[in-house]
Amino acid sequence: MMRPAVTDFDASAVTPFKMLRSMPAELRGVVTNLHDALKELRSCVFRAGKLVLTDGQVATQAWLEADVLARALPVILQSGFMARDDEGALFSPHLYARLLRKEEREARKAHADAQWQHWQDSGEMPEGMSRKTVTARQNGGAGGRPRKGESAEQARARRAREMEQQQAQRHMPLVSTVRGGMVENPNKKPTGFSVAANSVSPVSIDLETERDTYIPSGSISGETENQKAELDDALVRKVAARVLAVSGMSDQASYAVSLSRRWLGMGATEATIIAAIQEHQAAIRANGEEPRRLKVFEAAVLRGIDAQQIVEAVPQSRMPEAPQTKEMQQFSEVWGRATRVWKEAFAECRDYGAIMRQWPELAQAHGLPDLPYEREAYLQHFCSVDVAA
Repeated sequence: MMRPAVTDFDASAVTPFKMLRSMPAELRGVVTNLHDALKELRSCVFRAGKLVLTDGQVATQAWLEADVLARALPVILQSGFMARDDEGALFSPHLYARLLRKEEREARKAHADAQWQHWQDSGEMPEGMSRKTVTARQNGGAGGRPRKGESAEQARARRAREMEQQQAQRHMPLVSTVRGGMVENPNKKPTGFSVAANSVSPVSIDLETERDTYIPSGSISGETENQKAELDDALVRKVAARVLAVSGMSDQASYAVSLSRRWLGMGATEATIIAAIQEHQAAIRANGEEPRRLKVFEAAVLRGIDAQQIVEAVPQSRMPEAPQTKEMQQFSEVWGRATRVWKEAFAECRDYGAIMRQWPELAQAHGLPDLPYEREAYLQHFCSVDVAA
């Protein structure tokens, strides 16, 4: 591309082209035509070889009237949208600055290519490293671009300060409090010595007590080793196998063992765990989704454990032992059937309120008296008032 004959050119002093919005309409049109003509000529100066075009010839190239260009050109030159080189040729500072930036990029690329070729020929680069990797490391070492309004020297000084701060943080010890002039590390494990007032004294430690006090970090449920030992490993493995079979997540065996141990430790039965997983899995699939982790069943199992505890608490609210009369035997038989019907219904829907609302229909379907599901009501129905009291 042909360039203007300029000995001294400052690209940073070029008027921003967006300032053209503030100019009159006629001047905007003239500047636009001049730049379009230069772009079409693939040049940044109105010159034909060594011949400098006159203003009339420039107007012809830019599809302008000679008087229009003559009227707008002084203001255009004053605002910096066009300029004249040392030989009087009209040129665009914006296009010339763009040409200089392009040449700088090409020079940097050529230098990088030559350096890379030198590394390849001399074998200085480690094997397996691509040019992209080397460039990324160089850019990272340079610290990136300077910030807005920051010079290159200020950017280098800032990066040096940041590097020193990072190195100081890496070597900073982890401390929390100071007792008696000694620094205490909160992450340090308990030892057989206590430090106070710059003195060291032996302290007796019961290893069995310490083992029960400190919870292992690898425990998901948070129970101690003694609590884990109370559970039957065979039962845990059996429940975990059923959980994997029901959920279809055979790739989460270790997690199934941990969850099963936790749920069993909370008092859940195998039937409660499996029923809760099947119910929640059916609800998820009804929404068009598919469970992917065993963790999604935990809330449902916990609700099932709560319901199980409610069911277990209902028949345990016993009255004082009454004489085993004929009425009491009849009461025990009917109340036992009512309890079994209630438990079976709850195992199907696992909704306490719904079972209590449906109890009249359930009692009628199983030949039970029309009474609320309460032990005192059945006792008063089959026995005399004195015996019930």
